[in-house]
Amino acid sequence: MNNKNIISGIDIGTTKIVVIIAEKKDGAINIIGFGKSNSDGLERGIVVDISKTIKSITKAVKQAEEQANIEIESTFVGLTGDHITGINCTGNISISTGDYRNPAGERITQKNIDKVLEHSRAINLSPERKILHTLSKEFKVDERSGVKNPLGLSGNRLEANVHLVTIARNIENDLRTCIEECGIDIDGFILEPLASSASVLDINEKKLGSILIDIGGGTSDIIIFNNNSIIHTGAIPLGGENLTKDIAYGLNTSLENAEFIKCKNGVAKESLADEQKIIKIIGTNGREDKEISEKYLASIIQPRVNEIFNLAKNEVERSDYNGDFTFGIILTGGGASLNGIIDIAQEIFNMPVKIGIPDTINGKAEIINNPRYATGIGIIKYVIENKKVLKEQFEINNNNSSINTFISKIKNVFNKIN
Repeated sequence: MNNKNIISGIDIGTTKIVVIIAEKKDGAINIIGFGKSNSDGLERGIVVDISKTIKSITKAVKQAEEQANIEIESTFVGLTGDHITGINCTGNISISTGDYRNPAGERITQKNIDKVLEHSRAINLSPERKILHTLSKEFKVDERSGVKNPLGLSGNRLEANVHLVTIARNIENDLRTCIEECGIDIDGFILEPLASSASVLDINEKKLGSILIDIGGGTSDIIIFNNNSIIHTGAIPLGGENLTKDIAYGLNTSLENAEFIKCKNGVAKESLADEQKIIKIIGTNGREDKEISEKYLASIIQPRVNEIFNLAKNEVERSDYNGDFTFGIILTGGGASLNGIIDIAQEIFNMPVKIGIPDTINGKAEIINNPRYATGIGIIKYVIENKKVLKEQFEINNNNSSINTFISKIKNVFNKIN
C-alpha cells in the first residue's frame, strides 16, 4: 500500500471488527475496500483471547484487501473501552524573557505553544497509563480568553486549557500485538468517539453544543462538544450486546437468535410496540418454538435502554459543563438503529435527539448510510482532517524511540496523508 492517497482504518469493537480502505482523490474520499468479521476474543474493547482476536482481524483485513486489490501495510486503529478516561487540564508559561517585561508583550511563537501544551500534559499519571490525545480546548493570552490559535499574538503569559485522553498501556499493547501479528504496522491509535464525531457531526453541532453517544456492542462512548472544542469524553460499560443477552435470558433462546430478533423486531420503548404483532421464537436444543408479542419483547429491551441513557446522562453531568447544547443528542453506532430509541433518549435528556449517519464520503449505501460504521469511516476522516494533530501525537508517544526509527516512521505515516 505505497500510494500516499490510500488510507486504512480498523474499528475493533466488542461485537464486530470493521476494516476500511479509502482513497483520497480529487478532494473526495472514496471507500474502495470494506471488510467485517465477528469480534471473537474481545470484551468491551479489551483483548481477552489473543489468538481469536488475531483470527477475527485477519478475516476482516483479507476481505477489505481483496475488494480493494491492495495489501495493507500499516493502519490507524480505533480505541474504546471503559479503561479510557478524559481529564481537563491547564498549563501556563511566561512569554517574556529576561528581566525586561514589554508592556505590549512578546509575539507568541510555535515554540511557545508547544511548551505550554507540554506543561498542560505534566500531570501525575501512574506508570500503567499514558496520554493518547492532547485535545486543545482554548488558549488564554494575558486576560484574553477563548483564543483558538495564539500564534503571532502578543502577550506576556500564555495559558492552555486542554482535554487529555489517557489509556491503559497494557490494553493498548495487547491490541498492538494482535495487529502486528497480522503483519500490519500501526500508524496510530485514535479514540473511537473522536473518530465517530468526525464522520457524523458537522461544524455547527461542534460549535453550538452537542453530545454524541456512540452505542457500540460492549460499551457506549460519549463525547461533548461546544465552541468547536471537546468538553468531555467518557464511556459506560453497556451497549447493544447487553440488550441481546437480556433477550436471550428473557426468551430462553440462543444469543444468535436473540441478536436476530433484536435487529429485526426490536423496539426500545414498550408504549410504541404493537401488542397484536406476533414474533415467532425458534426453539433451540430441542425446545419447542413459541410466539410472543412485539410489546412483550419491548418490555425486555426498554429497561436496559433506560439504564444506558441514565448512565450516559450521569456521565454528561459529571463533566460539570453548564452551557447550552443547541443541537442536543446525536446517537450513532449499531445500537442507534433500534426502533424507538430516539423517544427514550428525548425523555431522559429532555433535549432534541437525532441519529448520526456518516456523510461526505463515497461508497456503498449500506455502509455510508449506516450508523454501525460511523467509527470506521470516522477513523479515515479524522486522519485526513487532523494531520498536524496526529503528527504531534506521534512525536509525543514515540519520544523514547531511536532517532532513525522515529524519522523513518514519520516519513512513512505522513507521506500517506499529505
